[in-house]
Amino acid sequence: MTEQQSHRDPETVAQELLREHPEFDEVPVIEIDETVPPRPEEEIADAGRE
Repeated sequence: MTEQQSHRDPETVAQELLREHPEFDEVPVIEIDETVPPRPEEEIADAGRE
């Protein structure tokens, strides 16, 4: 990495990456089917929040 590259504005770098890879901006859908029962670790996490 050159001296100039190490001092680039993070927002500019992020915008360049999004232009090159628009899929990075999409939030993946983890569970489309809500009828699927939660995994045991999800139930444990949910119980800890209550």
